[in-house]
Amino acid sequence: MELLRSLGVNSTFWIQVGCFIVSFLSLTQLVFKPYFRAHQEREKRTVGNEETATRLIQEATDLHHQYEQRAKTVNSQIKSAFDASRGEAQKEYDQLVQNARGQAQSLLEESREALSTQIQTARKQLSAEIPAVSMAIASRLAGKDLSQ
Repeated sequence: MELLRSLGVNSTFWIQVGCFIVSFLSLTQLVFKPYFRAHQEREKRTVGNEETATRLIQEATDLHHQYEQRAKTVNSQIKSAFDASRGEAQKEYDQLVQNARGQAQSLLEESREALSTQIQTARKQLSAEIPAVSMAIASRLAGKDLSQ
């Protein structure tokens, strides 16, 4: 005890310890715990949001890559379907053109034959009329009727 008194500790020590404990407990409940909770919440919002933002950016990047891959797949499927349809249409077009050319050729041949027949018929008819026409021309040139 002598040592405590030489250090300046007297009977008010226990009162000061009690005041310290009461002050510490009340400050802990009223100041330190709310401040610590606010600090943790602020840290959770900033650091937690950074982590969330990083995770969301990574997910968005992954989704973008998936979209690009699917778009390429769909585009290649559409291109192959388009090419197949175009090939079929080209074949059908070629077939129709070939048929039309064949029909036009046969129609042209028929027309030529009909025209040739008509020309021959007209020549026969004109050959039969040549003496009468030449007589009529000669009669007119001579100024008198030569058919007698």
